[in-house]
Order: sequence, then structure tokens, then C-alpha cells
Amino acid sequence: MFGSNQARQMDTYTKEASPSQLNTANYGNFLKVSKDKLSVQYVGKGSHSNDVGAIQADRPVPSDVLVYYYEVHVRDAGERGVIAVGFADLHFRLSRQPGWEPNSYGYHADDGNKFHNSGKGEEYGPSFVQGDTVGAGIHLENREIFFTKNGKKLGVAFHSVKATLFPTVGLHSQNEHVEVNFGAKPFQFDIEGMVAEERDQRQQEVLRSTIPGQACHNLVCSYLRHYGYADTLKAFDADAFAQDTGPGQQNGEAFGLEDRKRVRTMLFEGDVEG
Repeated sequence: MFGSNQARQMDTYTKEASPSQLNTANYGNFLKVSKDKLSVQYVGKGSHSNDVGAIQADRPVPSDVLVYYYEVHVRDAGERGVIAVGFADLHFRLSRQPGWEPNSYGYHADDGNKFHNSGKGEEYGPSFVQGDTVGAGIHLENREIFFTKNGKKLGVAFHSVKATLFPTVGLHSQNEHVEVNFGAKPFQFDIEGMVAEERDQRQQEVLRSTIPGQACHNLVCSYLRHYGYADTLKAFDADAFAQDTGPGQQNGEAFGLEDRKRVRTMLFEGDVEG
């Protein structure tokens, strides 16, 4: 019954949709969005601090991935090159640069600084100009945001990221023009390689790890006690480690394969009550 329920759950599971284009239903002033909704140009003068034009993706970062990533190619850095790339929540003011507002995070072109909930940035990476490609990623499990430039990772910029965020780009000087890649084309940065390497490292850590024998022993005893297998509990508790414990070995060592086989046999193939 458990197996069939699990299969039905897998059949009905639907992967969350990822951002695929810019949100043209709601975006900042002074912006001209392309028909394919993948590039945007600043057409204002950018004379004042509130003349920023920001735009977000059509969907938030999906929560069912290990790492989410997108890239922005700078077609034209405009008059002052004050482009910002990052993430912001649904309530972000689109007349502000990502990073200036609460629950927003940005990497800014003119000085290479990172910004979060402040108009004052912190040193982070190099500036970026026309022809550069900047990437922004969220490691959802580690709750970290990182950026890349021209295919090279710049390191973790922000920790303890919790909000539901949207890819967000801000433009603020005349003729700035960027193209956004949500994954329809190959990325400059090898994000798949990064994820694969991390998964492999974690797998190796699991394979190298051991579980103390006493912990396994206590877990099995708890199970037997909970389900009322009194006779099996008595037998197991008295002789749980007899098969694999030899000279010089201690009960605190990793629970042996033969022990696991023996417990499984006792529980599922026969004499669980007598």
C-alpha cells in the first residue's frame, strides 16, 4: 500500500514553473521592452535617483530546485553604466535599484559593489560594462546568493536569504540596454557543472560517513518497542552486535552489514514475536 501511494504521489507531482521572460504587465518607468520580452532598454534621462526603471521576471524563483540561475548580457552600458542585476520580492518598488530596498539584492555595474536593503553598497566584485555577461544565482538549500561575470563565479554575496524572490534588473541611464537569458540559451557559466560537482561531493561525504553502532542499536530498539515486538526486542537487545563484534572492536563502531541483514530478517521475514 505504501508503495502504490508513493507512486501516485510521484505521478501527480508537478515541477514548479521557472521564470521564462520579463514581466510586461508591471514594470518601471522609462523602459522599452522587446517583443520577445527578453531584452529591455532605458529611454529616460536618469536625472534623479527615483528615475530608475526596474523590471522583474514573470515568475519567482522556483522552490523545488537546488540552485536557480539566470544571466544578463549588457548590449549597451548607456551614458553612465548604472545597471543592476539581482533579485527582489513581489513588493519591490520598480523605481529603485535591486539592493536598495528590503528583500532585494543587487550587484551594480558602475562600482562592482553588492547592495542589500541600503543605498550604500559593500565591496564585492569588478564593475561590468558593454559586452559583459553577468549571472545571478540562488542556492536555495544554503540560502545564498552569488554572482558571475563572463562565466566566472565571483563568490557568495549574500547569506541567510529567505524571501520568495524574482529575478530583477534595474536600469538608470540613457540607452542602457540588456538582454536576459532565463535558460533558453546556453549560459556562459557552467551552472550544471557546479550543481553536479556539489552533488558528487555530498555523495562522497555520505559514503565516507559512518553511523555509530549504538545509535543504530537504539533506533532499532525504539522501533521494536513502539510496535510491541517484546520478544524480538529482548533477543535483539541481548545480542544485537554479536555477529560482527570481534577482537578489538567496540559496540560504538559502525553498524555492520550482517547486523542490518539480521535485523531485516527478524523484522520482515519471520520470527518477530517468537
